[in-house]
Amino acid sequence: MSKTRVLLTGASGSMGHEAFLELRRRSGRYDVKLLLRPSRVNKRMFAPYRGEPWLEIVWGDLTERRDVARAVEGVDFVLNPAAMISPAADRDPQTASAINVGGTRNLLDAIHAEPDGAERIGFVSIGSVAQYGDRLPPIEMINVGDPLKPSVHDYYALTKCAAETMVIESGLKRWVSLRQTFIAIPGLLSLIDPILFHQPLEQRIELITSRDAGYGLVQCLETPDDFWCRIYNMSGGPSCRVTYTELIDRLFHVFGLGDYRRIFDRNWFALRNFHCGYFEDACVLNDYLGHFRDTFDDFCALVDEEAPRWMRLGARLAPNPLIRLLARRIADPLHWIERDERTYIDAFFGSREAWERIPDWDGKRAGQEDGL
Repeated sequence: MSKTRVLLTGASGSMGHEAFLELRRRSGRYDVKLLLRPSRVNKRMFAPYRGEPWLEIVWGDLTERRDVARAVEGVDFVLNPAAMISPAADRDPQTASAINVGGTRNLLDAIHAEPDGAERIGFVSIGSVAQYGDRLPPIEMINVGDPLKPSVHDYYALTKCAAETMVIESGLKRWVSLRQTFIAIPGLLSLIDPILFHQPLEQRIELITSRDAGYGLVQCLETPDDFWCRIYNMSGGPSCRVTYTELIDRLFHVFGLGDYRRIFDRNWFALRNFHCGYFEDACVLNDYLGHFRDTFDDFCALVDEEAPRWMRLGARLAPNPLIRLLARRIADPLHWIERDERTYIDAFFGSREAWERIPDWDGKRAGQEDGL
């Protein structure tokens, strides 16, 4: 019996790499192609798998039509988690559009160019919770049918909306879009970025671990006909629901940093204009894929298990004033205030006056940063 042939893009990313490992576990059922950029990092990452009979690597670029056509040739399914995500996407909108929108167009065109491609080849597209925009209480519960209202300055969300529209209108017999929540990865160093302070402290987050995201992506290959031609919200389920404050507090204790309020001031964090929320209908997708496996506690255990010893030791030994100084340097809202960047101040706080009214942690005084 011939095996199902699958193209996976983005196999060096968090969701994509976990999907690659899951496909490897199922190599008796699937022959897999990867479309990978021929970077030094990618070649080193996938060197251990070269020569395995179930795997073919197409070295190329998602933005190059010829490379994409070579990758799609002869496959039965395309799994497309490849994307340029925030914050990089918001800093380089042109490249983000080329990858997220142009790459999707190239894949769809290549599918149509294959014999019976539109009828035969299934396409799994990855959307984002960012498409829903700002969803603070009392509108933190999200369903697929809710309006799409990307937050101001969120170019990544705009590219995801555009790509999803192309998929819906593609004419493929089997397509699906998974609007993915925040993928929580154990390697936290890659998450240290000013975008950490773009989120309101009361933000609701229903995360998913990278291994459950990758598992769920592969599970799409084994679904019935009624799974297709629909949009789903994808998360880890109710056991992965936290507030942003709870997430910060838990991770600080995992690393032995103590009370986060000794490091951050309350007015370092935005009041609005981000995304995330609780997916009220995520169970619909789980009924098909069975990907609700890890909980928030499991994620914290993964962080604790995989954190390098030097990082844990450094976190415990570094004095709070030093950590506070380093954190303050990447806290975007403070720089917006210093430079009086009204487009960002108004988007994320409503006004400078609203920022000045933010209370301290004890709630007893206005949150005016010294020297601003």
